Amino acid sequence: MSYLVLARKWRPQTFEEVVGQQVITKTLKNAIEQNRVAHALLFCGPRGVGKTSVARILAKAMNCEKGPTPNPCGECPACREISQGTSLDIHEIDGASNRGIDEIRKLKETVMYLPASLTTKIIIIDEVHMLTKEAFNALLKTLEEPPEHVIFILATTEPHKIPPTILSRCQRYDFRRVPFHQMVEHLKKIVAEEGFEADEKALMLVAREATGSLRDAEVVLDQLMLISEDRKITIEDARSTLSVVDTSIMMRVTSLIIQREPEELLKLIHELVDAGTDLAFFYRSFLLFLHDLLLLKAAGDREVSMERGKEEIDEMRKMIRPVSLEQIEQWIQVFHDKERFVLQSEYARIGLESALLRMVHLNQVVSVDDLIRRLESRVGSRDAQGGAASGGKKKGVGREDHGPVGRTAEGEGLSQTTATGVDDQEGGAAAAPDEGSHFLAQFIDFIKQEAMPLSVQLSEAHGFRWQGETAEILFPPRTFSLNLLQTPEKEKQIRTLLETFAKRPVSRILFKEEATENENGNGGNRLSVNNRAQQGLAQHPAVKDVLGILGGRLVEIKPIQRKEREEQ
Repeated sequence: MSYLVLARKWRPQTFEEVVGQQVITKTLKNAIEQNRVAHALLFCGPRGVGKTSVARILAKAMNCEKGPTPNPCGECPACREISQGTSLDIHEIDGASNRGIDEIRKLKETVMYLPASLTTKIIIIDEVHMLTKEAFNALLKTLEEPPEHVIFILATTEPHKIPPTILSRCQRYDFRRVPFHQMVEHLKKIVAEEGFEADEKALMLVAREATGSLRDAEVVLDQLMLISEDRKITIEDARSTLSVVDTSIMMRVTSLIIQREPEELLKLIHELVDAGTDLAFFYRSFLLFLHDLLLLKAAGDREVSMERGKEEIDEMRKMIRPVSLEQIEQWIQVFHDKERFVLQSEYARIGLESALLRMVHLNQVVSVDDLIRRLESRVGSRDAQGGAASGGKKKGVGREDHGPVGRTAEGEGLSQTTATGVDDQEGGAAAAPDEGSHFLAQFIDFIKQEAMPLSVQLSEAHGFRWQGETAEILFPPRTFSLNLLQTPEKEKQIRTLLETFAKRPVSRILFKEEATENENGNGGNRLSVNNRAQQGLAQHPAVKDVLGILGGRLVEIKPIQRKEREEQ
């Protein structure tokens, strides 16, 4: 008898033997016990996860002498015929080679006859998505109302290619990729039963490279058994068979990047080229390795579900301890930018080396929180010195302040200052904290939830001030919204909302036309707080610190929103 490969020898014969599809097998067993098995089933999922195997087990369960039963005996003539593939009533059709309308017509004629020896005729169409449009149309009526003695099982790796008219007639089961650790345990069981020994790292490597396909893993394991010496499978055997890049090499590359040693890094790439390493394959492997580093850094000390051993994960955590999450993100971005250069060019080595050197020379990325802490520290020390010289009066910048935000063109840095602080710096009179364009912006943000149309109309205003209990809202000349707001109903609505927001009585709302500084041309009239803040903010020490750290320029100033401030 010819040799039986592991993928066939270890094909599951019962629902309990199916690996990684517990939800599906439980559902089918319940359907059999309750006599509610659908006449048409659709099995979807990646290759090698058990779709056809489950179809055969279901066929045995429906035709076993003890059944229908969720636990077929495997010993009766019906079970043996189905397992050996010799039953005349179990039809397995390859949809790729029998995809035309003529084959489907013959199938329709076949299903009309009663089973020859079994109780239920099972029609299994593998890769059903390969059928032509005409073949699908010919199958529709039979699939919807087949004879009572027939069950259709359609299997596919690409369910999106199946017409909706077919999908609507089937009960769908989605098979998932076999989980990594379950696959490793299954491979250990096979190795032990076959009388071999295996390094656990070798089996983990096989499982990882199989990407969820148990059949692929069994095929590779079969090959490893052939090349192993003394019936022991080593990690070196697995690496040579799979032609994978050793994790230790990728960790060495990463360490050289962290330590900023470009010469050693180029030397290592030269060694890989001399060893015949496929650089395009190395590129993909290293990109996946960077992704794992990103997951580990984001998780911190928490456990991460990853297709790697615990020792390897601990070593990776230790290696990236001095690296920030933002820096790993930049590494991935650099590699992504070089993808076409490496994968679609004759000069893959040049693209790979330039990407790695770029990663070496990247400056340490500073997170926004770290940047704010640095700014607060620098500005706080400067204010302390200024406060001591001026009798302890403090004026400056902090995250508790409610002033404008300066956004830089290259990276975004946050710089906040109160209107009072800027005015004091300029030597002008300080505005009240509850007036000016910034206060107006906060009020508009406050009423968005209650009166969105009103907030849109008020957004054209550029200033606000109090005159006793009278609130003045300032608009540029000839503003369209000004006419819409000047009604008793709108004035009353705004007054009520303003009293709630400002927590002070408001007897009257006045809408006034008042030109901004640019419209005046001479700056002689009263300026809004926002305009004065914009004048002083560009010279503020905190803004200069931001621009210096980021190497940017000031392009926009806008008030920080109430919601954003509360989140901070």
